[in-house]
Amino acid sequence: MLKRILFSALFILFIFNNNLFASSIDSSYFSHLKAYDWQPISDVEKVLQYEKSKELTKRTLDQSKLADGHYVDGVKKMKTNDFSAAIKEFKAAMKRYKRAKLSDNALNYIRTNMALCYAFTGNKQDMVAAKRYIDLVTSKIESDGNWMYNMAIVKNKTGDQLEATKILNTIIKKEDNFQAYVTLAAIYAESGNDKEAEKVKNKMFKAEDKLNQQNSKNVSAKNSRSVKPKKTKKKKVVVNPRGKKPDVANLNITAKDDPLQFNKIEKIDDRSLIQIQQGIAEYNDGITALKNKNYKSAQNKLKEAEKRLKRGKIAEDGLNFSRGNLAIALLASGEKRGVGQAKRYLNNITSKIYKDRDWAYNLAVAHYDFGSRSKGATQKDFLEKSVKLFKTAIQMDKLFLTAYENLVYVYKAMGEDGKALSTYKAFVRSRDKLLNSFSKDEQTKLGMGVPYVFRVRLGTYGTFNAPVELYDQDYLITVPVNEKQTAFIAGMFYNLKDAQKYQKKMQKNGFESASIAAFKDGEITEF
Repeated sequence: MLKRILFSALFILFIFNNNLFASSIDSSYFSHLKAYDWQPISDVEKVLQYEKSKELTKRTLDQSKLADGHYVDGVKKMKTNDFSAAIKEFKAAMKRYKRAKLSDNALNYIRTNMALCYAFTGNKQDMVAAKRYIDLVTSKIESDGNWMYNMAIVKNKTGDQLEATKILNTIIKKEDNFQAYVTLAAIYAESGNDKEAEKVKNKMFKAEDKLNQQNSKNVSAKNSRSVKPKKTKKKKVVVNPRGKKPDVANLNITAKDDPLQFNKIEKIDDRSLIQIQQGIAEYNDGITALKNKNYKSAQNKLKEAEKRLKRGKIAEDGLNFSRGNLAIALLASGEKRGVGQAKRYLNNITSKIYKDRDWAYNLAVAHYDFGSRSKGATQKDFLEKSVKLFKTAIQMDKLFLTAYENLVYVYKAMGEDGKALSTYKAFVRSRDKLLNSFSKDEQTKLGMGVPYVFRVRLGTYGTFNAPVELYDQDYLITVPVNEKQTAFIAGMFYNLKDAQKYQKKMQKNGFESASIAAFKDGEITEF
């Protein structure tokens, strides 16, 4: 009797909480943004915009052109996080720009980028140089919100949080820059000023509502112009899902793979074994570098791993892991040179690897990334392969929401609006199932058996307070609860004992409210 009363109370509480979120909407403007995130900017073509064209001598133009080459190379190094190498290129560019006798306004871009590089080398002594270069930037740069944002990142990194907040507030007043909102709120929160952080977040939500309303008006206006008025009893709600763009630079890189699993160890001779051991060591180092987004190092390590594993006569299926991660490292670097190399590695991957959900997903993203940079038949082939792999990941895990969102985006990019809408509806159904799930400790006594999949609910967090270790969990699923909160679910277990072990482990790690939910064929199990 006591169990029934407890169960009823839990169920009523769950329904009450769900009703609170019933009116929530999906956030598409800032849900994917991370505090302090920034991107290198070049704008090399704008360097001479503040110089008087009539006063530009041949020497000035020649020296500027030589400087531009070093400057562009420096920006490329920044994009691969090789900040020390970028600084060398920028110094070479600066010498040329000074020989060209350019004004301080023309040097704004290179000085800002040099300040960013010094701020992120990881060397404390470089912070002085970062401050010096950012202080030399003139007010002309204030007309560009993106450059202002990067200046704010330097100010914050070098300890001048007050100036950083001023710059970010200035950006927000001029335009609805959601990245500026997210970073500003994080600075306030980390300084203990929760009141200001909450104000910024509220402004951000209002800005999003305003954009949503404007978009709805635009859609309505477009429909009213193109469709003749008809007498209807009810107005149909226009659903135009956009999905989420696959991001090859933000994948969950798995380190659990064993390249030897497809070989019979007893048939490997000593000479081959030495090569294999060295290859696995290089592979592990490459995975670590890839996780840290040190793409150049990851590429070198993974290329060396593939060479040594091939010399060790590893099966082609066993080479999948180094080739797959190498393709990801090449594409994530953003370098054009790496795109062609990535194609070769993607084409040499065998089908065995697609039996793992995370690998099917990661390579779906990699195929999309390559396809989106290609043209003609190549683009079509890789986008279609991307679609197939997203579907494979979803088939293995019907509640894998990120795969649905990415698939919606790819269908839209391919002009398949009908399929995008159908996939979006499937996403909504899966999301609602996850939102409506709840757990119970004594599942074994209620007859739960092997056919069910068990997952662990780790909790619901806001945009800025989600623990970093959440993103390292296997089979992670994020569920948008409302515009301010996201629920996190991890793990995929086929028996309750394994799920309970994982639950206890996560509770010891600080996730005290971790609980188990059971699913069968993607459906929440009724108790």
